[in-house]
Amino acid sequence: MKKTIEVVMLGDSLTARGDWKKLLENNFVINLGIDGDNTLGVLNKVNQAIELEPKIICLMIGINDLCLSVPLEKIFDNYKKIVDKIVKKNIKIIVQAVLVTQMPAVNKKVHKLNNMIKEYCESNNIKMIDFNYAFSNEKGLLKEDLTTDGLHLGQKAYKVWGYKLKNSILQTN
Repeated sequence: MKKTIEVVMLGDSLTARGDWKKLLENNFVINLGIDGDNTLGVLNKVNQAIELEPKIICLMIGINDLCLSVPLEKIFDNYKKIVDKIVKKNIKIIVQAVLVTQMPAVNKKVHKLNNMIKEYCESNNIKMIDFNYAFSNEKGLLKEDLTTDGLHLGQKAYKVWGYKLKNSILQTN
């Protein structure tokens, strides 16, 4: 008897370090986040997520590409390919905006990428959520009490993210 997978979390270290079963209060969650992953890595493994036949895939990826100065066009192209593969399999997707950091130069690229992703999602009727309003301070930087190193998240941040994502998933079902 096959177990039903309800949610697949797909992304980089920000996703990988979350205890999503606990945060989403759901035992049918699989975390496929990988430390250091980028859009090309997720593109190469998105079929693994699809094969699990989840109800929803939650995607957040891109910060490692940006930190490594991968051109925005290449990141966005990979992003579109990831999303398109999921959508073509009739799996619901929640695209999550890339989170800001405490690095202003990186954040400029985060905002540009998020705007590109937002426009793409809106024009293709894909759900996108942006939690940056809850994670950034008045200067637009990742709040100090939510990060361990200026990029990665602490437990307080995961509680905020989990609560907000859980509500988004409930609205999607």
